[in-house]
Amino acid sequence: MNNLLTKIDKYFHKHSDSILGIDIGTSTIKIVEVNRQKGQLFLRNAVLLDLPANILEDGYIIGITALGTLLQQTIAKNGIKAQEAVVAVSGRSIFVREVAFPTMTKDELKEAIKWDMEKYVPFAPGSYYHDFAIVGKSSEEAEMKVLLVAAPQDLVSTVVSTVRAAGLKTLAVDIESLAIYRSLSGAENAVVVDLGGQAAQVIVYQNGSPCVTRAIPINGQRFTETIMRVLELEYAEAETLKQRQRNLLKKDLEDESVLHTQLSVLVSELAKEIRRTLEYFQMQNKYAVVDKVFLTGGGAKLDNLAQQLASELDMFVAVHNPTANLSIPPAFDPAQWQEIAPQFSVAIGLALAEVTA
Repeated sequence: MNNLLTKIDKYFHKHSDSILGIDIGTSTIKIVEVNRQKGQLFLRNAVLLDLPANILEDGYIIGITALGTLLQQTIAKNGIKAQEAVVAVSGRSIFVREVAFPTMTKDELKEAIKWDMEKYVPFAPGSYYHDFAIVGKSSEEAEMKVLLVAAPQDLVSTVVSTVRAAGLKTLAVDIESLAIYRSLSGAENAVVVDLGGQAAQVIVYQNGSPCVTRAIPINGQRFTETIMRVLELEYAEAETLKQRQRNLLKKDLEDESVLHTQLSVLVSELAKEIRRTLEYFQMQNKYAVVDKVFLTGGGAKLDNLAQQLASELDMFVAVHNPTANLSIPPAFDPAQWQEIAPQFSVAIGLALAEVTA
């Protein structure tokens, strides 16, 4: 699974000691530089910056030159040396599905997929890149499970063109669910809740394969807007409070009982979305076991969110630390990094695709 979709069409695996992972989200950009030395992985640099206005439209990059220039300036300003990058494509246009095929060799499967892919993907013939991986045996004796992934060519080209405009070389194009998994430990049969600023998704992994990826309406912005409305704050003030204020979800704060109640309603809605996704998955996989939940993305750092979700779901819930297996620069403040680390899950997973290949 670690090597799945680290290429799309002509973007093949290469090997390098120092790689950039670039995650262009809906509201922020995350850039990391990961280096391998003597078998050990080091996080050399991590940069978080706001995505400028008028850069994205319906998930596509429309400001390629402007974003490329911003990336180039940011890389130079932060002393980043690596010039090769792994990037992600994301959004509703990405197709990911597990499909059962008759047991056959990999070469036979490649040929079968070439002729059968159009049965599964919702794209016009010749308009997309695709990849696949055999992920296990099917419940039927003579079948195997295959993970199919496809992305529109024009979506991939905007991302690759942006990297080129930044003066960088694209080593691979990946998808978010696979990048996140690469930065996890012990998530073979788990749920990952990726709470971005304006987009969020629930991913169910089984034997390391992302079986279900579902967009949900509860994201970081919803929590910020609730704080903004209840406390009558400007958006920036509410966002700062969300990031810095401890105990927002604790029940014993009488002064903020109204806020606690409103935030708890959102947590309950989030738990409902997670349960709904799990129920959908388990209807089709009656004997599958999902044993834990990981929270990642910017919204994961809301204090006590993991504890309250664990209570709602009656499951183990933890905030994901994507650098658990990486050495961190001494210059990083450990407490500050712990707060923002979940936002770098995708970027770190992207870089790991190449430095661990």
